[in-house]
Amino acid sequence: MDTSSIEEKAAAIRKEFYAFRNGMIADTLRKGGLEQKYIFGLQLPQIKDISVRYRPDNEDDSAALAKLLWNDTECREARLLACHLMPPDTMTKEEAQEWAEGILTREEADILAFRLLRHLPFKSELANYLEGAESELKKYTATAIRRFI
Repeated sequence: MDTSSIEEKAAAIRKEFYAFRNGMIADTLRKGGLEQKYIFGLQLPQIKDISVRYRPDNEDDSAALAKLLWNDTECREARLLACHLMPPDTMTKEEAQEWAEGILTREEADILAFRLLRHLPFKSELANYLEGAESELKKYTATAIRRFI
């Protein structure tokens, strides 16, 4: 895996976020309670299109790019895009649990559950684990997983 090419793709993706930014949507999301530092206001079809254009050719690189984007907790679009890029076949139970525990918004919970978690062989086990959590957001994520199964 060439980490420089992963970094280059991530930088190109961030440029796409800037190019497609929608201030009205971003402002609405902020007023609605999103607290992330960077909210570009991209719509889900735009995020999906970016995922198609920037998806690496092999699963290892795609997983590396997805993890890099998921770790960018300050950018709404990076986290949502990560859900599109992470290959379900490469995600371990521990990684799935870590991602689910790190969810920041209901939107992330829905997209993560729909695009990724529902495809995992241990999805029911993950939902059971999250249902037992104290956090309302984790419980919501469990519900989202079950909704999309």
